[in-house]
Amino acid sequence: MLSWKSLKNLLFVGAHLGYPMDRTPLGGGAMVGLHLLRRWSAASGVRVLALGPGSAVPCGGVEYHRLETGLGPDPELVKLSELGYARFSRSFEAAATRFILSRERELPPGETVVVVNDVTEAPDLRALARGGWRAMSLWHVDVVDYFNRMYLGGLLSPERATALWDRAARAGLDALLPDVLHLVFAKQKAVVEESWRLAVPSRAMARTLARCYPGRPRDGKPPVAERTRVVPWGVWEEPAALSETELEREAARLRAHFQLGPRTRVLMTLSRISPEKGLERLLGALRSVEGEFPDLAVFICGEPAFMRGVSYARAVRRAAARLFRARVFFPGYLDAERKRVFFRVADLFVSPSRHESYGLTIAEALREGVPVLACGHYGVEELLEEGYGRRLREDEPAEAGLARGLRELLADPARLRAMGAKAREASRRMGFERSADRLLEEALSIL
Repeated sequence: MLSWKSLKNLLFVGAHLGYPMDRTPLGGGAMVGLHLLRRWSAASGVRVLALGPGSAVPCGGVEYHRLETGLGPDPELVKLSELGYARFSRSFEAAATRFILSRERELPPGETVVVVNDVTEAPDLRALARGGWRAMSLWHVDVVDYFNRMYLGGLLSPERATALWDRAARAGLDALLPDVLHLVFAKQKAVVEESWRLAVPSRAMARTLARCYPGRPRDGKPPVAERTRVVPWGVWEEPAALSETELEREAARLRAHFQLGPRTRVLMTLSRISPEKGLERLLGALRSVEGEFPDLAVFICGEPAFMRGVSYARAVRRAAARLFRARVFFPGYLDAERKRVFFRVADLFVSPSRHESYGLTIAEALREGVPVLACGHYGVEELLEEGYGRRLREDEPAEAGLARGLRELLADPARLRAMGAKAREASRRMGFERSADRLLEEALSIL
């Protein structure tokens, strides 16, 4: 573990903090942030403070401060609409900014680095920069790229969308546009310009940010490409509550309960249930292939969350009901141990997402020895190789590509088992601890 000769303050700002993560589907970025805090809190010579909206202390060794957002002591983030989440983001931004600016004597800028976990909920980094604080931003979502894919249907490239926003801002037209668009475009640009380090989990995201924000900021910082560090998160080891024998016993119960026989082909996907996860694309592919496999079981694990999650979950269940042979089950949110049991019975993990910055659940599947079929997105470039996974090209129609991959992989169980063994071996090179230590070193170096 890293140690530092003199005490430094690391102030971690996360809009996901303060919630019991074993039952709150806040997503992979929230889990990464929590595990970073756990790792960093053990570093000698570093005083770790954290700001969040929830009432539960994230972990030991951290000085936690709950910020008042006007939504009560534990705002239900996963139930917020797009506009509701935008209002929450602004409220959290203002509260975090006020807190930091009011603690200049306790958190002197020359001895304190601010680490923000994601973009739209970040404090006002320009106000902090005027006060002398330096920041590192952790990128779980490129908000412009996400907005373009999910709301504009990918009609514009991220750099084209960014350029159009800049043109509108120069003409003064941005004042006529809703604040949610300011969060997407102006807020992200401010985070890019004011971050002394940008930590991104994939090379594809780094390339996209460099295209969207070329040139050098006015304050003399290096170009964004020189301030960006590509650090794939990796996957952490969860403390094992069940022994290997107990895990196998629970897996046997699962097989019996869902009537999974020796000839059953078992697919699994795991995510919060929301439109960007593309679950309907998997179900569409299954309509094409289900007649070719006599016994096909599909586990869609997760809970509805965030914008449009509940309505999307209803649509996914309706699509599942239209399958005539494949059996589709919705086990809900899985804690760490139940997740391991479900991975134990799966033959293939499928990631049909429209957008993933990294693909944490893909890394988890590989750790458990499950091969992966994934649509093309940022994360799979870092995670999947031919020996233990298949990825669709980004320009390939998703349903057709998934159907082709399912036919190829499910037809050869022996090959799937061999790919699973290679997946487990590959996951050993994806250590979260190394990534966390590197990020801590990067953060403290900007002081």
